[in-house]
Amino acid sequence: MLMWNKIIPLLLAVFLSGCSLLEVQLDSKTTPLTPQELKMRAYTRDYAQSFFSEVESAADSLEAQLPVDDTVTRSYLLLWKIHAEQGMQKAAFQSSPTASLIDSWVFTEQMNNYFRSSIEMNDESEVDWGVAADASQKLNDDINDIAKGLFSEDDYHSSKRFVEEFAKAHSFEDISFYRTPAYRAWLKEMGGAEASLNTGTMPEAIGDVSDRVSISSELAPKIIGWKAQLIALNSNLQGEDLQSALRSLKASSDSFQDFVNNNPEYMKDLAQQMSLQLQPLVNDIDKKTDAKLDRLTRERVALEGLVERERKELVIILSDQREALTQDLNTTSEHIVNLVMDKLIELIKSTILYFVLFIVCIFFAPLGLGYILGKRTQQKTLKS
Repeated sequence: MLMWNKIIPLLLAVFLSGCSLLEVQLDSKTTPLTPQELKMRAYTRDYAQSFFSEVESAADSLEAQLPVDDTVTRSYLLLWKIHAEQGMQKAAFQSSPTASLIDSWVFTEQMNNYFRSSIEMNDESEVDWGVAADASQKLNDDINDIAKGLFSEDDYHSSKRFVEEFAKAHSFEDISFYRTPAYRAWLKEMGGAEASLNTGTMPEAIGDVSDRVSISSELAPKIIGWKAQLIALNSNLQGEDLQSALRSLKASSDSFQDFVNNNPEYMKDLAQQMSLQLQPLVNDIDKKTDAKLDRLTRERVALEGLVERERKELVIILSDQREALTQDLNTTSEHIVNLVMDKLIELIKSTILYFVLFIVCIFFAPLGLGYILGKRTQQKTLKS
């Protein structure tokens, strides 16, 4: 009995130690993002939110200064909000935190340069476009501060020089703000390796997709609303207004023709005097008018092209966003499923192995110990 009191605790210890081996942690085989990369992602996406607010605030402030009938400038303000926020969304919400920071930095620099150099937009305008330039400069200063805090001093100065040169080489030609990705060029400039495709661990990948879904659901209604406003703003000519204007013009033309027909001598003398006295002024007015009409025509043609493109994009924007979201979810789901299946197979294999060891410990160990004890008892009996 005393012998079994020593054997039972031994068997329990073996059994419990075997059970402890069954604790399996489902750690991801993928490389986690570094603390620096996680910090970079958080700072860049927080900056993107500030960017959206700053652009909307500046655009609304400028719109408040406009006359009611200034549809051209209102259209440009809507285009600024649409393309600035779409461009920053694509730049800031990428899988790679470093790519997000560099592309956001370049995009802000490009926008700042655009407003600083847009003399035509400021020329003889009642709108203080300096508000847009000041907002762009503030956003540029903010992201410079963020980069300065995230990079080492040497990397910061090298990256800043690259961003300024890249922004000048790929400057925005118009308010469409066509974005040129800069991350690979930055890697080459910095002498780095090929762009990393690491998405981090499973929780990090899920968090990334969650952020993208959240920002898409937040921006999509606003951008659709702005596009609808833009189309409505440039489609406000009513048939009734046009007919009224034509009737008024015809009535004025008929009255003037009647006056000319009834006063031929007076009109002849008046024409001669006007030719002598007003011709220089008329010539000057013609020159200025031609210049203004030419400028207005160019702006109107450019604006019509932008509006037409936005009208087409408005039709397909929801399907494009659904497709992009579906691709992100499919990629993440596939990553998660593969990871879970790999770990599940490992868990099954480990469980089978430990179960066999458990059976051996429970059933064969007592028999072996009993055999050994019986043999020792028999030897003692024989010796006695």
